[in-house]
Amino acid sequence: MKLLAQARHLLHRLLGKKGEAMQSFNWQDFLKGHVLFSSLTEAEIAQLLKDEALQERAYPQGSVILREGEFGDSLFLIGAGSVQVTLQGPAGQSIPLSILKEEEFFGEMAVLERRLRSATVTAKEQCLLLEVSGEEFRKLLEMHPDMRSKVYAKMSARLGQSSQQ
Repeated sequence: MKLLAQARHLLHRLLGKKGEAMQSFNWQDFLKGHVLFSSLTEAEIAQLLKDEALQERAYPQGSVILREGEFGDSLFLIGAGSVQVTLQGPAGQSIPLSILKEEEFFGEMAVLERRLRSATVTAKEQCLLLEVSGEEFRKLLEMHPDMRSKVYAKMSARLGQSSQQ
């Protein structure tokens, strides 16, 4: 019971009174140091964080963040915690693909290819994520071609890993 009360307290601290996300994490520094966003100026990062296109999200352990086959038009950056990426096998079984940790991202395939989610992503532990709208992310990629090449390189590497499994 005590553990449940502690988890509830932490979630209430991370989420506002009305369930609105508060920025409890220093996303400005996170984005400045993130490999994808390193070409952005401090002013661009500050403007991006003021925009409603980015939302901080907290997920307790075991929560499904994305489900394979669902529509989705956002990318997620992991500020804290880790997630498990899985595919549904032919017999309906869950096939583990990878575990993503702090500073990694997911959801880019659906955003860039404008298709349904290609995998299910579940919080392996309590996670703090920054959700970036697909529209905003595509605008950034147009303005910063180096970001585009980094994202496609990561996608290519992930596809290569999943085809080996």
